[in-house]
Amino acid sequence: MPIAYLDVPRGIQTDAKKKMLKRIYDGLNEAYPFPPDHRVFLREWPLESVSQDGQLAVEPMRPVFVIHAPQGASVESKRRMVKGINSAVAEAYDGLPEFIIFIHEHPLELVAVNGNLLSDNQVRVEEQAGVYGR
Repeated sequence: MPIAYLDVPRGIQTDAKKKMLKRIYDGLNEAYPFPPDHRVFLREWPLESVSQDGQLAVEPMRPVFVIHAPQGASVESKRRMVKGINSAVAEAYDGLPEFIIFIHEHPLELVAVNGNLLSDNQVRVEEQAGVYGR
């Protein structure tokens, strides 16, 4: 159930976005296969809306990817995931510098769906423990 936000400059075509987002999904799904509800929000920014080091409209914009996911993925699966995501974004946005990825993992008692903590759903707790080996 990773929820992710990719902040990038405007400018790539729809086909390149589709290919990149599929590759990002593949990386996320390898590290976080459960549950099968992966979302990536692509946020494209015009240069006049981005400040880098206190300067407005500096080219090229440095992209950022933030992942919110359940705890439990192995360090090795995260290594493969970030390499795959980095590669997908680098290919889609040729020449972008210093692509940074932040991974925020959350315990089930800090995530709610439809007003209910996931930690209160025993079936969910057991299924996730089975997937992540806990």
